Amino acid sequence: MNIQEQFKNIELNKSLKELTTFKVGGSAKYFLEILNINELQVCIKYCNKNSIDFLILGGGSNILISDNGFPGLVIKIKSQGIELENNIFTVSAGVMLNNFLQFTLDKGYVGAEFLAGIPGTMGGAIYGNAGAYNKSICDIVNSVLCVTRGGEIVEMEKQDCKFDYRNSVFKQNKYIIFSTRIFLERGDVENSKQIIKKSIEDRNSKQPLEYPNAGSFFKNIKLTNEIRNNLRNLDISIFEKSGVIPAGFLIEKAGLKGLKVGGASVSEKHANFLINYDRSMAIDIYNLSKKIQEIIFEKYKINLEPEVQFIGEFEV
Repeated sequence: MNIQEQFKNIELNKSLKELTTFKVGGSAKYFLEILNINELQVCIKYCNKNSIDFLILGGGSNILISDNGFPGLVIKIKSQGIELENNIFTVSAGVMLNNFLQFTLDKGYVGAEFLAGIPGTMGGAIYGNAGAYNKSICDIVNSVLCVTRGGEIVEMEKQDCKFDYRNSVFKQNKYIIFSTRIFLERGDVENSKQIIKKSIEDRNSKQPLEYPNAGSFFKNIKLTNEIRNNLRNLDISIFEKSGVIPAGFLIEKAGLKGLKVGGASVSEKHANFLINYDRSMAIDIYNLSKKIQEIIFEKYKINLEPEVQFIGEFEV
């Protein structure tokens, strides 16, 4: 049975450009929206049996898709379910983070304020252990319901998810997230709303949200003695307490704000934001990121690691 016979709602040569926050990229050979975990399981097993590469697409906020697109099946989990029982929220992977945050406040729960303004879905947040203001999604996750690459449904406890800074076991391509269970407690909702308001205002003032972007492009750098030595000509004393050097700090100190390749640019507002400022191609953003990495290594002997995931072929 061919893929169109197996999945009646499949789309062919689906443009992915409008499904990503960078607003760039080519098309998916096949595109399928999934509503429940059994559909996801059937889909994964079919791909395995027929040697079809697949990609799980969330809110498209932390990826850069090649101009050549994706040659396999792109799967988008569309389920929007949120349930609450005994301080535990069961949240589908397709739920937008801001929708989840509003739901928790409406029910009188607090503790997820750090998610305010982070683009993307719950599944994507867990995949990359998203966070802000020294908190990450792993701080509130209890367990994750997923499908293995072999097509088996499993529920993983938090300790098995191997959460780390912007990383998890899911990023190692072993499991596909369908939903998560999150623990929160009741609290002062009005205070939470004030925290959220301040956070949104802070983001709006410091981040180039008027341009298509993927959020912070590079991971921050752990402060080690080797890094201290590499940066001995810079004043990094303000970062000693956190133990982390922001990637944007190095990019700015290297004088790279405003650096352009094609229609892509390093933001003048926030140096760790690469923006599609003038009808950029994906390859422009990719080449700009490589140029930044080369300059930062040349100046500081530090390898900047992308937080953004590259999908498809970029090297020629």
